[in-house]
Amino acid sequence: MKAVPASIVCERVRAQSSLRLDGELSQLESRMLAAHLARCSECRAFDAAAVAMTSELRAAPLEPLSRPIVVRRIGRAWMARAQLGVAAAVALVALGTVAQVADRRSDPYQGPKRYPTSSQLTLEVEQIIADGRAFSGGHGESLPL
Repeated sequence: MKAVPASIVCERVRAQSSLRLDGELSQLESRMLAAHLARCSECRAFDAAAVAMTSELRAAPLEPLSRPIVVRRIGRAWMARAQLGVAAAVALVALGTVAQVADRRSDPYQGPKRYPTSSQLTLEVEQIIADGRAFSGGHGESLPL
């Protein structure tokens, strides 16, 4: 197994050093960081400088603002339009459902109560053929389509 170059490890350790200052490392990561800092003088110096800089920045008083900070709220207008679109879609679906229910109540034909059997279909076809012969004068000729 090939060893990882020290520069890559040191880069990662320096990033973890910054994360530790913000309290974002797990216990395992903190122990691994401490073990590396015990071996590497360059990373130990970086860590000490980062700790000193962070302490100074946190101790410094806040500067007063020359103007108040104003943040535009772009998201609310977009959200309102999206909500309006969803409400319109729901209203359209509800209106369509009501229209279908009302249409079914006014239409007396609801479809067949039951479907014809094969013998009923045969009788109907024979009747159509008989009607066609009667129309053609009884000569057995087929009707033009």
